[in-house]
Amino acid sequence: MTKNYLEIPEELYNKLSDYAENDQLSIRLENQQILLENPKINHTNKQNLALHYFIVPSLASGIIALLIFLSTNHPQIAFTGSRHLSVASLSIILSTLFGFLGFIWTYLRKSCDLSKSKFKIFRETLTLSVAYTSISFAVQIIFWYIIGKTFSGVTFDPFTAGFLVLVFVGIIFYFLISAALSVTLPNLILLLFTTFIGGILVSMATNNQKDWWQHNFSFLGTGEATQHWQFNITLIFSALILLTITDFLFAEFSKSSLYNYKFKIIRIFYILIAFLIAFVGIFPAQSWTMPIHNNSAFGLVAVVLIMIIFLKWLVPTISKEFLALSWTALIALILSAVAFMGIHYLSLTVFEIIAFAIAFTWLVMFINSLRGIIQEGNEWQVKLLQK
Repeated sequence: MTKNYLEIPEELYNKLSDYAENDQLSIRLENQQILLENPKINHTNKQNLALHYFIVPSLASGIIALLIFLSTNHPQIAFTGSRHLSVASLSIILSTLFGFLGFIWTYLRKSCDLSKSKFKIFRETLTLSVAYTSISFAVQIIFWYIIGKTFSGVTFDPFTAGFLVLVFVGIIFYFLISAALSVTLPNLILLLFTTFIGGILVSMATNNQKDWWQHNFSFLGTGEATQHWQFNITLIFSALILLTITDFLFAEFSKSSLYNYKFKIIRIFYILIAFLIAFVGIFPAQSWTMPIHNNSAFGLVAVVLIMIIFLKWLVPTISKEFLALSWTALIALILSAVAFMGIHYLSLTVFEIIAFAIAFTWLVMFINSLRGIIQEGNEWQVKLLQK
């Protein structure tokens, strides 16, 4: 009888043994990739996802919605609208509440690294749960706005309306618990972009009538701006997400033989940048907070410039392409500063947007470059044998 073997290096064997359950691993093909997993953990995740984390909260939301609709004594419940409690309003409320709690529960049970401190686990869980729930809330607002325009005046009896709430809450809840079960570095980077860009665009749109661009970019966070809390909260949560990304990235890096004191310096830089971004939101550009706000904003750009200047020393294995891109970003920052402060070609608003956009984009791209270095260090050559 022919036996098939997979010859692997000893280092890889030692790593796989940490994931094995009684020396057993499951292997599957997914998206043209070969995945090795602990079969028990994989099976448990699927069962919990289908039963405990999805069905029970969805049924509970349907029952709650039905009881509320029956208590209103209205024979017909509106699909959308605000005249009475509607399918739309109750779906948004219940999915946000259950989704938030469900994300926290799922992330703590399935996605937390127990080697982390309790404070880091608490910070990550709260940050990610609020961020993902906020995104789902925004998506629902847009969805129900479109539905309201499409199905204007549609009503249902309380039982049908309660069932529809169950379905819509179930969909959002499934999205949130799936996100909690699959928190990865690429997903966190996408979350950072979504949170930051989405929040900034909303702040710009809500202040369009006040011509915020005639003042400066930081005007969006001052008391004179409409709903200035959106701009400040966006910066604070972006900083928290960046801290979470830093934890994920360097937790993986610390297991690599490439990890040394230079990467510890990079980690400190990222933590400092996250605090500076948060300070820009915590201390608006007004009254006594102006000096802190300005110093934080300039400090952010200064740290990025320092990182670019010493990039080759910090990461000797960095690709030539990214190094060239980094120096291009450095030149662009210097030229924009000269155009603003030297020849007064750029306005303060345009300069702030350009500088912040370049710095933010470079930071995210640098994270991706570091991820690439980690992945290169986690590659091994294997052989297929047949005897």
